[in-house]
Amino acid sequence: IFTTQEVNFADTTETIVKGGRDLFPLLPKAFEGIKNIGVIGWGSQAPAQAQNLRDSLNEAGHEATVTIGLRKGSSSYVEAKECGFSEDAGTLGEMFDVIKQSDLVMLLISDAAQAKLYKEIFAAMKPGATLGLSHGFLLGHLDSIGEKFPEDMDVIAVCPKGMGPSVRRLYEQGKEVNGAGINASFGVHQDVSGKATDLALGWGVALGSPFMFETTLSSEYKSDIFGERGILLGAVHGIVETLYRRYQRQGMTAEQAFLESSESITGKIVKIISTQGIKAVYDQMNDEDKKTF
Repeated sequence: IFTTQEVNFADTTETIVKGGRDLFPLLPKAFEGIKNIGVIGWGSQAPAQAQNLRDSLNEAGHEATVTIGLRKGSSSYVEAKECGFSEDAGTLGEMFDVIKQSDLVMLLISDAAQAKLYKEIFAAMKPGATLGLSHGFLLGHLDSIGEKFPEDMDVIAVCPKGMGPSVRRLYEQGKEVNGAGINASFGVHQDVSGKATDLALGWGVALGSPFMFETTLSSEYKSDIFGERGILLGAVHGIVETLYRRYQRQGMTAEQAFLESSESITGKIVKIISTQGIKAVYDQMNDEDKKTF
């Protein structure tokens, strides 16, 4: 359904798909047979993905119902209703009730909740339903305990490369600005139906992703854990603390050390990386510093 392209980076070849609102007419075919989509959870990704999917499928003329599934008594019911989902309309309900009726189950609850509830979730899914993930952690958990996804279901992933609020904001911006949106990776872990790739790419297009690149669930969760948890949550803190202690050993006051270490993380180098890439930092160095770098 969607045209793929192969792009060479260094010694690797990446498979990518260009998204865009001009592809919305292809969504009914990509979502063929999908009448009920259950978005399970209401964290960072779920509000954005549920609204984007609902709006894109409506625009494409595909009659599918996007329903939010939450824990009974969840405080998120109020927020979901504010976004246009309701129990009266059948688009908001208890998570396992929603899972049972869904053709596509987009499991967007926390990693901890997935690890705790996966058996009940698998058991609740109806025959022929597809499991959709936006993070591969559940595969890592299953591998670690010697278990697998049920073999009779498609398992796909679409993983936006940005926080949920940005996914929604740039989707809205994309209505006026061509190319606005958050890129995403996509992966097909199990394809029992033979339609899993089309559905995954349709999901990405419906989210408003300008570009999608192919990955695997295994690669996704490993890179995510390393990049987000190892680097952003661990290494950055460690770097700042190390700099702070180093500056104090050099004779700075606690206040001076704090300011210098903060500037090291938020100053000129970071701005260059964000706007021009890491190579721009290298290009601005002298020959000796380039060797050290």
